[in-house]
Parts: sequence; C-alpha cells; structure tokens
Amino acid sequence: MTSAESRADRFARELADLKISDPAAGHPRGWQRLGGVLMVLGIVLGVSSYLISQRTGDALTASTAITISLGGVTLSVVGGAIFLRYSLTGFLRFWLARQSFELNLLAERTLSGGLLAPSDGALDSSGSGSGSAAARGKRVVDAEPGRGWTRTDS
Repeated sequence: MTSAESRADRFARELADLKISDPAAGHPRGWQRLGGVLMVLGIVLGVSSYLISQRTGDALTASTAITISLGGVTLSVVGGAIFLRYSLTGFLRFWLARQSFELNLLAERTLSGGLLAPSDGALDSSGSGSGSAAARGKRVVDAEPGRGWTRTDS
C-alpha cells in the first residue's frame, strides 16, 4: 500500500478487484421495486376481492372473488420474497467484503507487530525479573514462537 492511498481508496480498489457488482447499476434496485409493487398489488387485489365476495349474493361470483383473493395473497408473498432477496443481497455482499477487508487489515497489523506491543500490560517480553509474571506466581506462555513475546496466564 502506498502512503498516498487512504484506507477508503484501498477498500474501493479491493471491491473492484473482487468484482462485486455496484448497487448503483440499477438492476437489483429494479427487482426490488418490482417486489414492492407486487406486494402492494397483491394486498390490494386480495382485500378488494375478499370484500366483493362478502357483499355479493351470487355463489359463483363469491367463489371467483375468493379465488382471485388467494391469487392476490400468493402475489404478495412472491413479491415479498423478491423484495427481500434483492434488498438483503446487496447489503450482505457489501458486509462480506467489509469483513474480508477488516480481517485482512487485522492480519497485516498482527504480522507487523502492531497488536503485540511491548507496552501491553498482558505481555512480558523478558519472562524474568522482579516485576515479571513468574515472580508474581503466574504462568508464562509463549504467545508468538520465534518472536520473543510471552503472554501471562493467571
């Protein structure tokens, strides 16, 4: 990473490298709108058909209206599924990319020694001395073999 490249620029570049579709392209947003329209249309169709079936005296008209009302409920459920699929997909795709970026950043900080600093109170780089964990009766564990860092466990 160059010094001129900020964290946000790097994240945007890595998103482009992962070929994650941009939600601004409009295709998912169109499906999301279609799902919302189908939900509303299904509810309106179901309620109006049900009201027609309750206000008529003809059995044939009532059964037809009930059938149309069930079709409206089905349309509303399908619209809800389409809406949920396209609204959650964009969010979860971005969330997964963000998690991947943060995990990569954490790995870089860990490998460069940014997380295991000698000034950390839980770490003891010497393992001996009057202020060491061994003198206080705590067990000293090798936190990172080969680097000389130790961690104290109580």
